[in-house]
Parts: sequence; C-alpha cells; structure tokens
Amino acid sequence: MKVCLGLLLVLYSTWVNGQCKPFVLRVFTDPVTEKICSSALLEDIRELYSNIQQAHPDLYRNVNKETLDSSYLRLVNHCSKDLTLLSFVGEVNQFLQFLKDSHTFVSVRELLSYRAFSRHYLPLRLIENNGQVLVVRSWENKIPPGVRLLSINDTRATTYLQEAPQYAPVESFADSAFHLMMPHVTSALMNLNHPNKLNSITWLDGQDTVTSIIRSPRISKTQQGEIFKGEPIEISFERKDGVGILKIASFSPRNIKGFKKKLDQIFQEVTEKPVNKLIIDLRNNTGGYIVLQEYLMSFLVPKNTVYAADYVYKRSLYDRFSQLSKLERKRFVRAAKRFYPNGAISREYDFYNKPFGTLDTVKNSPVLKNKQGLAYWGPCDVLVNELSMSASANFTAWFMDRARGEVIGAPASGTNGGTFANPYTFYLTNTGLPVSVSTMKINLLSVGQKEVPLVPNHRIIPTIEELKQEVDGVLNFALKH
Repeated sequence: MKVCLGLLLVLYSTWVNGQCKPFVLRVFTDPVTEKICSSALLEDIRELYSNIQQAHPDLYRNVNKETLDSSYLRLVNHCSKDLTLLSFVGEVNQFLQFLKDSHTFVSVRELLSYRAFSRHYLPLRLIENNGQVLVVRSWENKIPPGVRLLSINDTRATTYLQEAPQYAPVESFADSAFHLMMPHVTSALMNLNHPNKLNSITWLDGQDTVTSIIRSPRISKTQQGEIFKGEPIEISFERKDGVGILKIASFSPRNIKGFKKKLDQIFQEVTEKPVNKLIIDLRNNTGGYIVLQEYLMSFLVPKNTVYAADYVYKRSLYDRFSQLSKLERKRFVRAAKRFYPNGAISREYDFYNKPFGTLDTVKNSPVLKNKQGLAYWGPCDVLVNELSMSASANFTAWFMDRARGEVIGAPASGTNGGTFANPYTFYLTNTGLPVSVSTMKINLLSVGQKEVPLVPNHRIIPTIEELKQEVDGVLNFALKH
C-alpha cells in the first residue's frame, strides 16, 4: 500500500511540473487546464470505437461506413497530441455526431465531477436570441431574468456559445432542436471554465451595463434541486381557467408502479370532473421508460388501440438482455417460455438465444391499456422543447401522427421515425469518461413514409418582457388558444 501511494505521489509530482498525465484521477484532475498524454487518449478512442461497433444496433443508419471511418481517422490525428479533458470530449463528440444519435455521446456536464471537491457552480438557464445570450433563470436570481449576458471574468458569453456545437448531442434530422441546445451547453462550459467561488459577471439590462461579483455555491449544494434536472415532482396536475395541466417531468421515475398509479388518479379525476382541454407538458422531459410512454398514450385513445413499432436490436455484451441480473434473466426466460411461440416476448427470447453480433428486428404491437380502462376524449395539446427527448419525442411523434391535438413550443429532439434507445454506459479506461451508447433503435415509420423533424404546430419564442416577468409564454398561449 505504501509503495502504491509513493508511486502515485511521484507521478503527481511529475504532473505538477507541467508534463501530461498518463491516466486520470477525478479528484486531482482539472478538466480545463491539465493535459492528458496522447498515448492514453489514443487507447481510449480505440476502446470507444470497438465498443460502439459491438453494441450499436444501426451504426450506419445516418452515415456511411467510409465517412465514419474517415471521421475516426481525423479523431486519431487530433488525439495524437496531448489534450485537456474538455478538448478531448469535444473531439470525441464531433466524431459521434456523425451517428446523429443523441443517446450515443459524452455529456460535457460529466466533467463537472472532476476535481469537484474544490468546484463552485452557478446554475444558469439561458437562451439564445439573434446570436446573443439571455438569462432565463439563475441560482437564487443572482442575475436578473431577461438580461443579456455579456461576459464572465472578461470572457465573452458568446465565446462559449460559439464553442457549444461540438459538445451537443444530435438526433437524426432534428437540426432546429440541436441549435436550441446550445445555450444549455453554454451554461456548462461557462461553469467548467470558471469554477471559482467569486466571479465577475457583466450583463446588459436595457441600456444599462452592470458588472457584479457573483458568489457561486459549492457544486454539491446545487445538485439538490438543481434547476436543470427537471421538477422534483415527476408528475403534477393542476386546473387553470377550466383547463387541466398535466406536467410530466420524466419518464424515468423512482417508482414505476407509483408513476402509473398517479396517472390513474389524475385521469380518474378528469373523468369525474371534466376539463375544457387537457395540456400535457413534456418540456425538459428527457425521456425514460417506453412502457410509461405507452401508458400515457392509453388514456388518449379508444380501448384496444395498438401501438406498432419495430425494435432493432444488436446482440452484444451491452444489450439489455446481457445487463439483466441472474434473477431478472430467469424471470425473463420463464415468462418467454410460458407464452412461446406467441407475442413479442417470444421473439425477444429467440433473439436472446442468438450469438453476439446478431442484428434482428422485433415487431412490437402492444395494445394500449390502463388499469381502469379510462380514456379522455376532449381537446388536447402537448408542450415540448429541445429537451423533450427519447420517450418524450416518441410520444410527440405518435401524438402528431394520430392528429390527436396540437403541439406547442419549440422543436423536440427527435423525428417521426423514432429515436434510438436503451443506452448503456461504459467508462473509458484512462480518462474515466462515461460514454453512453445506444443498444436499440425504435422504428415508427410505415413503408414509404418520410422521416421529418418534430416541428410544433405553434412555435412560441419567449419575449424579453416575458423573461423579465418570469411569465410562461408557451403555457399562456396554450391556455388561450
């Protein structure tokens, strides 16, 4: 133990003298200033490419092999020199963006966990307007909403806005949603580059330029109820002016049974005390379980409605079957054998028994149903934005395809063709970076149907005055429309 500790101290002493790090210890590594040796980076990208080729179910859906291989060679070239972790993540994500799969990427926000013991963090929700950065909300309102953010410690906010595209995930042809993602990445980049307790921040409020020293809390404090992580309540329901507002912050609840029970209660209430219209708010809902997306659908359609989707799997060490525990695997096999050869579970069982590397499409056609057989027949709107992803995007695609109502807000991160799904996370050996990679593709298109982005019927852009007054312009439009 003493020998290992001594070796680490020697290595650390070498790093302090300005040389690159041959491997990364999160607690000691600054992701912005300290460089990682190219030999370590090259090993990690070889591991990255190998794992993606093994696991990804449709690697060349949006890019041909020659283009992807050329991009990989560029990545190898860029990693042939020492890089900081921040630069490395940017290079890796530019390579992964060719897949146009928002589930396969490295989140730049993961870098906030490096040297976290000394890191301060100022949560900011930003938007872009004509190339300028506007504040929607900040931690404890330290920066007024609606002002134009100019700089932090003499670095212009637009500098980080311009750097943001290389760090953002891309989903198929959802280009508008991708561009709307930039302010969210800008916030992360600003905090990564300025982890200090006190920062000088300048903004423009009307005609007045204001510079203030802003105190940022410890990052550990901001994780409790952080404004970017969705509402603390997964499902909420309220009535306003005769309209029911159902907000679903996530399809990844702590308790699946509790999630379903809450929806049962809400739609029971709507049945007993009708509303003039139902608004389903999926803004900032980054997705989750398909089964819960389908459960929400069941309340909006006639009994025995079928939801048809093709699931493309690739058998690998990373697919959902390999990730089952021994007990879960036994339950799956037992259930599959009980229904065999009927039902989707039987086709999944056939796939489960195939060798690694096998690609297969399982046709899934569940009957949409809920415990009490409830259905809401009235007018319905769905609110979405660029952070409506995965299961939320697939729900929106289904909602629009059925013409069940109108979609309001900003483009969702998806298309009518369905998203990738069931991401598995592996950690690169030298840098410790978590890489998310899809293990399933959901196909929603019928034969001959064209894939198009999920563009709202009514695209609503908040005004500066609405931001300053903290008014929800999208919801207000839906209430009045």
